[in-house]
Amino acid sequence: MNFRKTTFEVSIDDNENIIDTISIVKTKTDDNEKTLYTLKEYLPKVDGQPIQHSYFRNDEDLFYQETKINEEYKSIFQTFVNKDNVIVNAQMISIASESPNDTISMNYDYKYDSDGKKESLFITSKTDSINSLNYTEYNKNGESILGYLIFDNDTLQKRKMKYLNGKMIESTYESKEPFRITISTFDSNEKIKSEILYLKINDTIKKASESTYDNSKYDNTELIITKDFLYDTITKKKKITAHLSRI
Repeated sequence: MNFRKTTFEVSIDDNENIIDTISIVKTKTDDNEKTLYTLKEYLPKVDGQPIQHSYFRNDEDLFYQETKINEEYKSIFQTFVNKDNVIVNAQMISIASESPNDTISMNYDYKYDSDGKKESLFITSKTDSINSLNYTEYNKNGESILGYLIFDNDTLQKRKMKYLNGKMIESTYESKEPFRITISTFDSNEKIKSEILYLKINDTIKKASESTYDNSKYDNTELIITKDFLYDTITKKKKITAHLSRI
């Protein structure tokens, strides 16, 4: 199976000339254009820049992901499903050349209402030093609307999602350490339109940056403009996708 598309993320100047290539994502899909495999590389290819291989089931659920940082370290994430193709377990394995492998096992516990619709998901994991819980709440349409990431009874992340006509239109992620709030908006195709980042500076929450995503100017190209309010700068990037026809 050949790659169906390749997406280049590049930095550009004010005249939209390419300055540098930031990353390359190669994607393989099935006949229905569902993603089966992606390869993401960050440039330049130097020690410490990750290379990520991701494999997906036919429903596009991630089942295997390997992230290699350098020759000495990589991590592997795997999910496991039951006979109904529902994820019930997962594990994260950290592999370092100079220390024993570190494995974190995760259990997926779903709660359903009287009609059999999914109401919530509890993902729990435990290591020698940390207990964690990743909680997700769903609406009547099976869409995730609320979530928490908790480590040792300390809430490290909160997330909220809003929908319109079955499509996500906004997401809000709030992280504790370091404190940050990211608010993203999406169009009717659930493609990102904007992203605002808030940081805590000297105990005051400030708008740190705002990014806009424009897919209308060129075919197969996304223009990303980011205003950094803390440093008074503007950066521009493009994501350019090249599609390959099936033979």
